[in-house]
Amino acid sequence: EGWMAPDFYDPDNDVCVCAIQTWLLRSEGRTILVDTGVGNHKDRPHAPVWHHLDTDFLGNLSRAGVAPEDVDVVINTHLHVDHVGWNTYLDDGNWIPTFPNATYLMPLADFDFWNPANRGDPVPGRDNVFLDSVAPVHAGGQTVLWEEGFQIDANLALEAAPGHTPGSAVVRLRSGSD
Repeated sequence: EGWMAPDFYDPDNDVCVCAIQTWLLRSEGRTILVDTGVGNHKDRPHAPVWHHLDTDFLGNLSRAGVAPEDVDVVINTHLHVDHVGWNTYLDDGNWIPTFPNATYLMPLADFDFWNPANRGDPVPGRDNVFLDSVAPVHAGGQTVLWEEGFQIDANLALEAAPGHTPGSAVVRLRSGSD
């Protein structure tokens, strides 16, 4: 606690202090989002801080000059709750892909691991994330499930980095010799 408080841990409220971020990149004429945060209106009873959020994520994206239809690629570095939430939004009771023109890049190992269809016993809370934030995008034909690595363009690549999850990935950005 000594090295974490107060910047990363609030002992008075027993709360971890952190940031959930989405990265916006432009590469070779395409608009790319890296991870999509937690999402709004998601049922997250096992994570009360993220349960039924109502944030201005899309407004912030708009202020950065990007509308949902402008996004060409969404990278999900792994399929945890805080990385896939804005993959979808709630529309008249249905989860709809937020970025209608995007290809969503997801690690196959995570897709298989978190998919409730691959297990006999449901896991409350964990299954919700897959069902509301991953499955609708896949059902819409917008996913590319990759293994080992994936070359996005001449500058960007995904590299497998299993550990945090079975399919965790890192994004490698190259520019000239850097």
